[in-house]
Amino acid sequence: MLNRREALAGVAVTLAAPMSKAATTDLPELMRIVMPFPAGGALDGITRIFADTYQKVTGRQCIVDNKPGAATTIGASEVSRAKPDGSVVLWTTGGHLTNGVLMKKLPYHPIDGFTPLSMVYSTYGFALLHRANGPFNTLAEFVAAAKKQPGRLSYASAGNGNTTHVVGALFAKQAGIDLIHVPYKGTPLTDLISGVVDVSFIAPSSVMQYIEAKKIKALAITGAQRAETLLTAPTFAELGMPDIDIPAWIGMLAPPKMPPQVLAALYEGVAKTLADPGFKEKMVTFGNKVSEMPPDRFKAYLEKEFARYQRILPPLGIEMDS
Repeated sequence: MLNRREALAGVAVTLAAPMSKAATTDLPELMRIVMPFPAGGALDGITRIFADTYQKVTGRQCIVDNKPGAATTIGASEVSRAKPDGSVVLWTTGGHLTNGVLMKKLPYHPIDGFTPLSMVYSTYGFALLHRANGPFNTLAEFVAAAKKQPGRLSYASAGNGNTTHVVGALFAKQAGIDLIHVPYKGTPLTDLISGVVDVSFIAPSSVMQYIEAKKIKALAITGAQRAETLLTAPTFAELGMPDIDIPAWIGMLAPPKMPPQVLAALYEGVAKTLADPGFKEKMVTFGNKVSEMPPDRFKAYLEKEFARYQRILPPLGIEMDS
């Protein structure tokens, strides 16, 4: 991890000491985290853990404001139009970038329409899940069955154009199989367990209790390495499918054109929060990895991933209405 001096160099401010009172008073007393997903889910819970920790380590008030809808674009649009004074930030996922490719009338640019602040955490990718009492125990078995029964087996996603849909489409294309896509407005977990749908890609951190309870099983997982919490599931790369990679991460974006000194003060508080031992410990229990990434590095990461998605997503034929 970069030290503080290196981390803040990208925003043209050098701050090697802990956050000063001056840096704190440069920001409004309240920070509002716009959460473009419904309240009550695992992601919402983690956002609130972050907000509580941020308030504890910085002394600033911090609230979570749920603004779900339109594949996260309602909340994102609000932040993209907000004043860049450090009073509001967006809590978002890798789907923010896939939206930028798949939506024809997106009301903002996914990168230029914001000021990248920091990555918060990443997961070990998306696991291809099947009901525990189902007939498939390996990826090879599922692929073989799908080839024997074109258009008969199904995969569920959390919605058309959602990252879980994109990963499923990439998998079907690379495996050379024809699957039925079943989009849900939320998690398809209940129907996956009951066998209404055959498989689904879900981040392991969201469903570990169901895996441990032997209600579902993981056939494989995306990403560069096996999940520490799911070591029995091989990666797609191990199984000869290295291109199935839509990373699962959470990051924070601020409104566009944020002054460097405001960005520096805002990021310093975020970095302190992510370094908090209690926050790190809680993230581990969720199966996540804290992934602090200062503004300049986070922006470079977003630009690289967006360019990659512009190459690999259009051939999938997925379209979304903004």
